[in-house]
Amino acid sequence: MRFNKPAYPTVYFSEEIWIKCPKCSKPALVKTELPKYTIPFPRGHESVCNCNHCGFQETNEKNWSGYVQGFINRACGNCGSAISHSTEPTKEPYDTSEITCDICKATREYKIQWYRYRNDKATDPYFGFDLWLQTSIKDNVLWLYNVDHLDYLMEYVNAKLREDDGRHKYSMITNLPQWVKFSKNRDVIIKKLNTLKKDFEKK
Repeated sequence: MRFNKPAYPTVYFSEEIWIKCPKCSKPALVKTELPKYTIPFPRGHESVCNCNHCGFQETNEKNWSGYVQGFINRACGNCGSAISHSTEPTKEPYDTSEITCDICKATREYKIQWYRYRNDKATDPYFGFDLWLQTSIKDNVLWLYNVDHLDYLMEYVNAKLREDDGRHKYSMITNLPQWVKFSKNRDVIIKKLNTLKKDFEKK
């Protein structure tokens, strides 16, 4: 089997994410209307979480448990030398940072470009709720946002010939942990994914 699907980033699958409802622990759905530009993380998007079992609804991201980190990559406003600066990870972004140029030593305020990152847990990237589609494999956690995400990964893992040409640094396949890519783990991963899909369809 050959895998030659497009190099989708993980965010491509994030418009519908199944999570464990924080109120009743049953499956609930996070829907997000993504803007045109989504890499590495969408900005200006709208997310809503709804549980059809208990009526729970969340329409903002106050429960989100990830972090943001800011970067300044531009020319010095005084001498034109390259400036590269990164902030410490934080919960609350701010507009500018005072940076001193290493070359001319001029200090100026520069606008920060913020990027958003999820935590290292199996949670959705918008609210931070536990993902419904997750399973343990050899002391590792494998998680998916929805069935399309699961099918895409299953096709990749099941393929004996994988075409990786042209995959960008944000593609889901590029960022998979090595244990998922190892052929020796193929059978157990496929088995777990099939079980996960069947259990989800019974929900």
